[in-house]
Amino acid sequence: MLLYLFIYLLAAVLLFQGLNLLGEQRTPTGVIPPEVRPRPAAAARWGRLLVAYGSFLAVLALCSHVCPWLPLILVSIRDLGFGVLAVYGLWLVFGRKVDYTPAPPSKEAHGHSH
Repeated sequence: MLLYLFIYLLAAVLLFQGLNLLGEQRTPTGVIPPEVRPRPAAAARWGRLLVAYGSFLAVLALCSHVCPWLPLILVSIRDLGFGVLAVYGLWLVFGRKVDYTPAPPSKEAHGHSH
């Protein structure tokens, strides 16, 4: 039972991280400063990979309740999911190029900057 808890939590984390990354690329919320925002192509690839693997893991875990042979491979697929999450974390820390030049000042909605 503990195996399923870790699998469903990992699937949720992968899904949420991927959806957050894809959503931040479409409509930036301003939480991530423009200087450290990841490149759009790489971020979109990571987002799609995380969403796809999280969905695959969740569907496989749900199907394993019915198929008696499926839980035998869940451990290795779960471990691969932890590996994907670890590599994604390393990419977040070391894989992005930071632009240290300040971003241009934003303009107000009424057309002039302060």
